[in-house]
Amino acid sequence: MKDRRTSKTKRAIRAAFLQLLEHKPLNQITVAEISREADLGRGTFYLHYKDIRDLSDQLENELLRELEELYDASLPCDTMENLIKLTETLTEYMESNRELFILLARREQEAATFQKIKQFFVKKLILEDRRPFDEYKQTEAIFLVAGVVGVLEVWISEGMNKPRQLISKCLHEVLMKMDI
Repeated sequence: MKDRRTSKTKRAIRAAFLQLLEHKPLNQITVAEISREADLGRGTFYLHYKDIRDLSDQLENELLRELEELYDASLPCDTMENLIKLTETLTEYMESNRELFILLARREQEAATFQKIKQFFVKKLILEDRRPFDEYKQTEAIFLVAGVVGVLEVWISEGMNKPRQLISKCLHEVLMKMDI
């Protein structure tokens, strides 16, 4: 029972934080505001997070962990079926977390999150590639990730107005043309 209450409280805190982040920069949000918005006491906030930065970092880390799980579930990415699965899974995940991704795309200070996402995928591609490591392999991974994440960033920043299936299909077709 406690786990369910804890999850519910954390969801309320995170929802309140994201709501405030839509209107204010991170450094101007207070624990008191989050607590009021979530209809909780400030002490409850501190039971789960050290401060606002800790909350933000935990949200980011959770996002990266979930992306890693999605990526790992599509391994290896050297087959057409797994590549299709990966592009569909990523766009579906982004669509289901629409508000968070749109907010991240809008916030200049949160550009670091997209940079971490790119670094994560570059690292994964390099580790998955069975060829010996060299500058070409690294350049190829950086190029591919920058292109895919760039397309996703534009889709997100435009409010995800195009159907995710279209974005996924287009990404897949581009990657197939590159013989990935």
